[in-house]
Amino acid sequence: MAIVTGWKCYVSVQPPIMMLIFAMSMSGTILTDLIVYRTCTVILNINKTECLIINQNGSSNEAHRIDTLVQSQVSLISMSKSLVENLLPAFLSFFVGPWSDKYGRKPLLLAGYTGYSLTFCLLSLMTIWDINPWYFLIAYMPSACFGGLCIILLASFSYISDISLEKDRTWHLAYLEILISLGLIVGIFTGPFIFKLYGRPIALSVATMSIVLANIYVLFFVSETVQYTSSIMWSSLFDVSLVKDLISTCIKKRDGFDRCIVWCCIMYLILYIITMDGDMSISYLFSNARFGWDVSQYSNYMGANVALGIIGTLIGVKIIGSLKGCPETFLVMLASISSLSGAFMKAFAWQAWHMYLSIFISMFGGISGPAIRSILSKLVPSSDSGKVFSLITSIETTMPFAAASLYTTVYSHYLPPIYPSPVWLISCALFIIMIILLICIQIRITKMDTLQYRMLSQESE
Repeated sequence: MAIVTGWKCYVSVQPPIMMLIFAMSMSGTILTDLIVYRTCTVILNINKTECLIINQNGSSNEAHRIDTLVQSQVSLISMSKSLVENLLPAFLSFFVGPWSDKYGRKPLLLAGYTGYSLTFCLLSLMTIWDINPWYFLIAYMPSACFGGLCIILLASFSYISDISLEKDRTWHLAYLEILISLGLIVGIFTGPFIFKLYGRPIALSVATMSIVLANIYVLFFVSETVQYTSSIMWSSLFDVSLVKDLISTCIKKRDGFDRCIVWCCIMYLILYIITMDGDMSISYLFSNARFGWDVSQYSNYMGANVALGIIGTLIGVKIIGSLKGCPETFLVMLASISSLSGAFMKAFAWQAWHMYLSIFISMFGGISGPAIRSILSKLVPSSDSGKVFSLITSIETTMPFAAASLYTTVYSHYLPPIYPSPVWLISCALFIIMIILLICIQIRITKMDTLQYRMLSQESE
């Protein structure tokens, strides 16, 4: 596994995942809005003119009445979509992580992008016909069967661990997050624009082309980091011994491997993913019901959210993180407190500008993911990084379903105008638990550093 330096390490797996996230973000709100409209007209059989009131006059009493009926159905579709997208990839990731340590990262990347290309082709066709929104779930099956975003992230994290030095790893993982955010913000702003000019089918076609280009980029411009002597054995992909090896790597006691830190980091990431996915699952519904926002207004809010997140990550990692003696755990603590404050602000929001204030307060929250993953990658040898990231992504992949189920259930039972909104208080509670886990991680790291210092002192004597 060769270390890559210079500009080449910035144009490996990062550009294609940015193109994928661009496609997903530009189509996400458009598809959610379509599901809301189709639920109203097809499932509930409400007059089309009445259904349009939800977006045209979202703050009216009639819009609130229709919205209450529609959103309970949309919540069920969202949970089912999350189930389709995440269960099979979670199962696959148990096998493909150890497999990629032996046969390479590139096959996983190609499989993931191929699955999404097929999914978006189907979605582009389905938007043409006035069909029941439940049929959209069929379109997500190809991406799920090819591993979905779970496999792409697993391969990307492992790839970056392969090519980066330990001292630069936090920055390279943060850079990946920044490009993901950049793809997100460009998609958020261009999606509604293309939708208004050309309609949903064209908007989905643009998203499809972006993913196809990402697939081509991986095929021709991403080199393999794992050197294997034999040909790729696809038949060994579901070898049970791979899972045994994965579990052994993560739980076996050995020198230099602190299982407590590893599992605290994993638990932190699980809770982090729950809060992120829970927020995404109800954020549009909440802003639409509370403030009467349409797709364009929500896109502006999300664009500001992502832009501030990029600024916060750059300030946190490149400026604060570069200060001498600043540990990665301090960056994660800053991110956790920032996110906690933002969630608390959303719970008590009663005016639209409060939502913008909440994202300003939580602008450092995006540091958590790359910093925690960097801590994890330094605890295991690079030959085992695929196994550890495999376990993490497998667990993380099931979290969107759990998060969507938890958040949408609470939200549907306590819809606006109930105040404060209980669904955001759940996030506050989870962030407090994450801060406690982080304190445990710091205590263990301090003990481990002290022990290593004593051993070195004894050897020098």
